[in-house]
Amino acid sequence: MDKTRSKPVKSNNKAQMKAVFIEQYGNAEKLILGELETPHIESNQVLIKVAAAGVNPVDFHIRNGMLEGTDTHQLPLVLGWDVAGEVVEMGDNVSDLKLNDQVFAFSDIGKQGTYAQYVAVDAPLVALKPKNLDMIQAAAVPLAAITAWQALTRDAGLTPSNAKDKRVFIQNASGGVGGFAVQIAHYLGAHVIASASGAKEAYVKSLGADEFIDYKTQDFTESVKEVDVVLSAIGGQENLTKSLTVIKEGGKLVSTLDELAPNTHIPNKVHFIRMWVQPDGNDLAKIAELIEAEKISIQLDSVYPLEEAKAAQERSEAGKATGKIVLNIAAHEFV
Repeated sequence: MDKTRSKPVKSNNKAQMKAVFIEQYGNAEKLILGELETPHIESNQVLIKVAAAGVNPVDFHIRNGMLEGTDTHQLPLVLGWDVAGEVVEMGDNVSDLKLNDQVFAFSDIGKQGTYAQYVAVDAPLVALKPKNLDMIQAAAVPLAAITAWQALTRDAGLTPSNAKDKRVFIQNASGGVGGFAVQIAHYLGAHVIASASGAKEAYVKSLGADEFIDYKTQDFTESVKEVDVVLSAIGGQENLTKSLTVIKEGGKLVSTLDELAPNTHIPNKVHFIRMWVQPDGNDLAKIAELIEAEKISIQLDSVYPLEEAKAAQERSEAGKATGKIVLNIAAHEFV
């Protein structure tokens, strides 16, 4: 990873911070470890001293240029949008948080990210860190857990009152989103069918899966029938098309990654939803409650120092992680 110094992000605060960022889109070699100006917060924001930052697939997709040409970002761009840390500064219009609160957040993907010692985050996106998690564990939660929560409750329409009669098939159940989705669907009361590689069976069942499909040796269309919901956290047109065939009439196919190909025949009045996650502090606070109630547990795949962000992203991009990858930025400062 290039360790050269970069031009600073425009800011009214001249203090410097260590960060990992890009000045050009491309592969992991474009990541730079250097110094940028500490962010200046707006009236509705808090400044978080970062203890740990989660690593998610969206990080390398954006690094590769997924949003290039959309005017979403300005370079240099700090990557990463999961954070756990401490509130060290508050805007004038922030009232629900206080200085020194230990918090976590899925920050706005359209703004500068969290692979840094400090990040400015809109206060409504921030929630208090679960008391039973350390900072590294907390940083593993927000984006993936909110994605799973919104996919199942908002898009699939599952609630504790209706889910007990539902059969839910979760694909890529050993990944970050899938692992949270299994636990959330189980908490809601659904019958959970989950797919992953055979080596992950014990782990996935420990999350609450009632049935397990080894995608490497089993064709799920032969064993999965008449489910109410398929949550596809793996993508691919062939997989989505096959998924349509196992859903009962009027059921739902929720995709976290891909759209269906144009003119795809959708049988049985199935509803297809290409879900788009939205950062939401209220959803994150609900997830924190479930974590403190031990309804949701955290699986860490690996932890890297900030200086090894390139290796962390390469592991994420390889698609082999079981659970979440986290950058340990300053966790030793928190007790």
